[in-house]
Amino acid sequence: MKGKPLLTVFLALVLLLSACGTSGGNESVNTSNKQKSGTETSEGNAEASGKPTKLVWFSSIDFWNPPSVWSTDPNTVTGKITEKTGVTFEFNIPAQDGETKLNLMLVSGSDFPDIITITNDVLGKKLIEAGKVWELDEFIKKYDPESHLLQDFPADVKETIVARDGGFYAFPSHIGSEDARKQYPPAGEFYKDMTEYISNGAIVVNGNLLKEAGLTLDDIRTESGLLAAYQKIKDMNLKVNGAPVIPLLLDGKGYMYPTVGFLLDSFGYMPVDKDGNFRDSLLAPEMKLALKFLYKAQKGGYFDPGQMTVDNAAVKADMASGRVFSFIGNSANTSFQINDYWTSPGPILSDAGTKPVLGRNKRAGGGWMKTYISKSVENPEKVAKWLSFMSSREGMMLHIYGIEGVHYTLDQDGLVVKTEQGIKDAQEYMKTGVSAFWPFHHTSFSWSIQQPPNEKTDLQAVTANRVQTAYGKAPETHIYNNAAFGLPGDLFPPDSKFANDELQIKAYRESQITKIVMAKNDAEFEKQYEEMITQLKKLGIEQLIAEKNKYVQQKLKEYGLDVKGINS
Repeated sequence: MKGKPLLTVFLALVLLLSACGTSGGNESVNTSNKQKSGTETSEGNAEASGKPTKLVWFSSIDFWNPPSVWSTDPNTVTGKITEKTGVTFEFNIPAQDGETKLNLMLVSGSDFPDIITITNDVLGKKLIEAGKVWELDEFIKKYDPESHLLQDFPADVKETIVARDGGFYAFPSHIGSEDARKQYPPAGEFYKDMTEYISNGAIVVNGNLLKEAGLTLDDIRTESGLLAAYQKIKDMNLKVNGAPVIPLLLDGKGYMYPTVGFLLDSFGYMPVDKDGNFRDSLLAPEMKLALKFLYKAQKGGYFDPGQMTVDNAAVKADMASGRVFSFIGNSANTSFQINDYWTSPGPILSDAGTKPVLGRNKRAGGGWMKTYISKSVENPEKVAKWLSFMSSREGMMLHIYGIEGVHYTLDQDGLVVKTEQGIKDAQEYMKTGVSAFWPFHHTSFSWSIQQPPNEKTDLQAVTANRVQTAYGKAPETHIYNNAAFGLPGDLFPPDSKFANDELQIKAYRESQITKIVMAKNDAEFEKQYEEMITQLKKLGIEQLIAEKNKYVQQKLKEYGLDVKGINS
């Protein structure tokens, strides 16, 4: 999936969510056993009496920050989860290299966690092949045979997971599919628009600074107009709280994927040419257009090269400072929606005249976050009840929205209306637990149960919608079905020449693109770009493209799709 997930209560519900920040999950949880679980029963949960079972929940997603201390106070979200299921959690979320650490645990076999949440499909297959994790249907039938999951889990989502993994091993986050929407229809046009147009990749613009500079969104809709606006901002020497305004903020040390990726979309790159054959973005002319834009921005001094080396916490801090004029990249990694002054012109229209594109996967996804249950877990009955509860209507109402009467109320149609406390606690999810459990966020459910927001009821949601649908709604944007272009991470055997070539190309890409962007003059830009094309061909990119094209053509045929590039 391109781009991945969403970060306050609203963005965590978006299909490619992802939030960012430093890991808050490395501390030990509250190990107190003073609070006894109750014996209440409900859909998706059962009696949870006696001493709670403490489980270790590992995640490789370093910017997912659930409460580091698990409260068992029954007036809290985590306490109610414990009350309903009889479990508490200690989170193990490494600040970096989480996948490497999980691989080491997999090899050593020691200190293997009870619950594992990752995003890497290939790593998930390693867990399965090692026999470390449960097939969930088997697990639920054995330990919670009355679970709703055996009756109402979306069939199209399960089909995707089984096709990917060989079985229903991973519980997916942010479920959104045709079958899910039949079960949970969207509550209004607002959510229908989100389903059709939402995109995390965006240019996010500070409306306050835009106005202060005497500019409008129309002034920055084109490549040349945006660069001229950057120069104007720089010449005006605008400051916020005494600090100079940042004309352009890149998406941190991984910028060449979300930032360059958005520019590629804006400038018209599609993974197929006019004949429908696969093509790699590195050799596409739109890549040169994207890199030329960043080169011009660098030459103009519109961003500090140090932005290419910082982590996401620094990106979020800059966005929160109020002194960023524009950000280009994965908007879901910024928490921009906390401030209502953010807006977007949609795509950046290339001076070359290419048409912007937006790929949308019309097939059911298999989840951004993928959660596995270890076969070595103790008290599997409690874990099965926990899984059923967290995915049930009652459980989702609790961990996504909080406590009724405190964090939300229901309107006359039974739709959720967030209270001020609910919005505040969702922003502080790392402490409160409200909207903190992203692995169990269910997009279709949330968009069926939430009152469609307005500026009075949920300004953050309106802000996020304004920014993240601007690209898709733009009249110039060509939307196409990209379901056939999601190449699996293990397409090539790890010991094959193709896999080795791909690793070399990835490493070369990550060094050479920065050299191109940081070129000292036009001549050096051209020289570095041509060197990249030459070296990529030496590294075997054309042979890789030919092999990938076989897979793409197979999937296009399988899915009944006819997709052609419109700019190539």
